[in-house]
Amino acid sequence: MALRRLRSLCSIAKSLFDDSRFDHLRQELKWLASELGDARNIDVMIGRASSDALLCRLRDARDDAYGAAEASLSSVRARSLMIDAAEWISMRDWRTEQSDETSHEQSSDDFASGVFDKLWKKVAKGGDDLVDADDETRHEVRIAAKKLRYAAEFFEPLYKAQAKRHRRFITAMSGLQDELGSLNDLATASDTLSALGLSDVEGTDNLVSADDKAKLLQQAAEAHDTFVETKRFWR
Repeated sequence: MALRRLRSLCSIAKSLFDDSRFDHLRQELKWLASELGDARNIDVMIGRASSDALLCRLRDARDDAYGAAEASLSSVRARSLMIDAAEWISMRDWRTEQSDETSHEQSSDDFASGVFDKLWKKVAKGGDDLVDADDETRHEVRIAAKKLRYAAEFFEPLYKAQAKRHRRFITAMSGLQDELGSLNDLATASDTLSALGLSDVEGTDNLVSADDKAKLLQQAAEAHDTFVETKRFWR
């Protein structure tokens, strides 16, 4: 989760950095996140597994995934990433090596509002018809919603005077993010099971149920309506 938040922050703030080291760090963070993805996906399926046979096989697969994740975290590449990130932050070259001074003359409030407006429009427009949209479209809305929620949390100290509206907005965002996340887990379950060689194990049908999807789609549409109707705290 911390890695996801850090990657979102890098994405949100990328316009501030004209720095090849920043781009390299983003790529390395993306690599590390991908190394942990299997373990996370299997954990989700274990929580939803309904048969003992599938649960046993998933736990075995999780042990392997955890081992791979630990190996990645202990690797020279991961250690180098941590050292490079700490050095990049502490050296602060990113404060002076900029080709665009405009963004640095902008106030924090204006920068945050610009981020919020852009992401809000993506979520509001992209989620207009979640029920009939394809999985890829819903995935893109989910990514935008995640960035918007994290951005709202990052910049919370700027909006102390709007604390109540901020809390209501975060609550609405959390509800939408949860529903879209469940839909994404459902959409990716089939590929994950296939990659693990578990597609034919008893109980896998429950992880890709069309009935579950229909229910989740309706809940996601309702959560999106709530999000759109919630007053924006930065306005």
